[in-house]
Amino acid sequence: MKGLPSALRRRKRYIAFRIIAERKFEQKEIVSALMDSLIKTFGEFGSANTGVWVEYFNGEKGIIRCYNDAIDKVKVALTLINRIRDVKVILLTLGVSGTIKRCKKKYLEV
Repeated sequence: MKGLPSALRRRKRYIAFRIIAERKFEQKEIVSALMDSLIKTFGEFGSANTGVWVEYFNGEKGIIRCYNDAIDKVKVALTLINRIRDVKVILLTLGVSGTIKRCKKKYLEV
């Protein structure tokens, strides 16, 4: 058995983002800030079903994976992040795609 049938599997989307800050951040710092923002905004129950994970991050641009029905929640949580470890930041959403390959090609020029 190779996993769940496609009717039971949740569809994923990939959100490209850019961070504007005075210094570079690591991927784990972005994950922590995003999860904190999701929990503060939507609570533990509301943020538990988002399936959020940072798939790719190069210090300035990155890709976040989430479930299809959680795109709006994740985008709101991203825009509400204004500080990471006492450094002012601006997180910009560049776009949403259905595949990582297309997301990198279209929004990150990788």
